[in-house]
Amino acid sequence: NEYKVTIFEAEKEPGGMLYTCIPNFRLPRDILHKEIDALIDENITLKCNTALGRDMTLDNLFISGFKAIFLAIGAHKSWRLGIEGEDVEGVYTSLKFLKAYNLEGKNLAKGKVVVIGGGNTAVDTARVAVRQKGVESVTILYRRTRVDMPALEEDIEMALQEGIKLETLMSLETLITPIKIHTKNGKVIGLECLKNELGDFDSSGRRKPIPIPNTEHIVPLDSLIVAIGEAPEISDISAMGIKTSNWGTVQIDTETLSTNRPGVFAGGDLVTGPNTVVDAIAAGKRAALMITRYLRGEDMKKPIIPKLPDFYIEPPKISEEEIDLTKRIPLRTIPVELRRDKHIEVEQALSVEEATWESRRCLRCDLEFTKPE
Repeated sequence: NEYKVTIFEAEKEPGGMLYTCIPNFRLPRDILHKEIDALIDENITLKCNTALGRDMTLDNLFISGFKAIFLAIGAHKSWRLGIEGEDVEGVYTSLKFLKAYNLEGKNLAKGKVVVIGGGNTAVDTARVAVRQKGVESVTILYRRTRVDMPALEEDIEMALQEGIKLETLMSLETLITPIKIHTKNGKVIGLECLKNELGDFDSSGRRKPIPIPNTEHIVPLDSLIVAIGEAPEISDISAMGIKTSNWGTVQIDTETLSTNRPGVFAGGDLVTGPNTVVDAIAAGKRAALMITRYLRGEDMKKPIIPKLPDFYIEPPKISEEEIDLTKRIPLRTIPVELRRDKHIEVEQALSVEEATWESRRCLRCDLEFTKPE
């Protein structure tokens, strides 16, 4: 309650990627709204439909009386394929596709749908598409093998369970790369692809695809969604005097989250590139601490003192038989037949009994600093 805070949100609702892009069958909207509502109080003013660069600048904010600014605009720019025909009707970037559905309720996918990409966004996009009316089939097209896909294995498996096809030609012999989009009357009708073979390992530790001559072929489709990666939109921020990296992210002091401009801090995907929700929220919490120190005139680099428990809890006694049974409880999901036509949460919460069992599996990292001498 020490400082008043104003949140400027570019969209019509708060939540960033949680609201605009993560599907509701992964994060139900009512849960998200409750979590956000629990944070908003009389000390926080929320202003939606207000974007940095369009509606205000850093200079404007300082002139109007703000003493510190935290940049947390995320990574909302989709990478493009850079091939012929990418701007025709029926071709979408993953973020445009997801935002159209989550923000406006639009179903852009039609007929035979192809999603290009191998990350979590590609899998989320495919799982949203397969739930939309008028969709005949959904195929994820990835130029490497399944084991190379950055997406979580459990999410890939759920996508396959929901009827989504995965085209990687999973052997280590032949892979696929898109080279041209075919159109008719201004609409996409097919994707021309080239087969590749795997060569030597590249800097990422994966084998580099090498084109195989005369292996061009056309994949017929009605909707094409490009989900090959996201990046922050930094042009406006850079123009306001904030240093950026060659990777298209904002440069900060990693210890204090300070940018090169006094009073301006940054964190989340804007700094790291696309990352996890947990890391982004953690950056926000750290920024709050650093901004508080900055406003108080304190040393921002002084060590953080952890808050220790007030009392010690003895570890539970576990028998030899129980030790043999300490495997993780499989996450429960709703039946596959209920998923495709409904946007209800797929992964179910643990029961009280399951949660109790999981807590008994805790390795008790705290014993190192809480156990009495």
